[in-house]
Amino acid sequence: MKHLTKILTIATLLLCLTACFKEENQGTLLKIAVYSQNVSSDPITKTTTEIDSYAFYVPEKSKWEVSSWEDALECRITNTERKEQRNDPEVIGTFDAEAEYQVELDMWSESVFMVVVDRTNRVFATRYYDTPMNIPVTYAQLHLYAWRKSGTANGWTVTNPFPDEERESLVEGDENNETQE
Repeated sequence: MKHLTKILTIATLLLCLTACFKEENQGTLLKIAVYSQNVSSDPITKTTTEIDSYAFYVPEKSKWEVSSWEDALECRITNTERKEQRNDPEVIGTFDAEAEYQVELDMWSESVFMVVVDRTNRVFATRYYDTPMNIPVTYAQLHLYAWRKSGTANGWTVTNPFPDEERESLVEGDENNETQE
């Protein structure tokens, strides 16, 4: 019986020891459900227009922005402290209009700056994101209100570079095409 107790004790210690050396992975596959609203009276609907997305690996606590609509289209970000520009995203996202989460970005760096561009409705969103440890898939939502000048929600900053542009309803049969603010 003593030998059995020793064997079980050693086996338990070895199991505990191997758990201490568990491999940790930084990063995640971020899946984003994108919703749109072009006119304030429209319901918020799942985006079906083509969405571009990309991400840059950036140092933690660094300050980056998309300076213009042209920069958003050209995958260009600017460091607000050093005025350095980058146009070489490490991650290019995918878009599937039929999926529940239409945008996917596979990011494996500690800190990233993400950009999501809706070319059709002419708005874009940015977000800093510290990727989680050992969480292979993360889910998020992004609401693009094209009728608003700009705004922030759920960690995203949505920019409308054309705030005075008249927007058409995304809802079929709705004749309300007035710009709302």
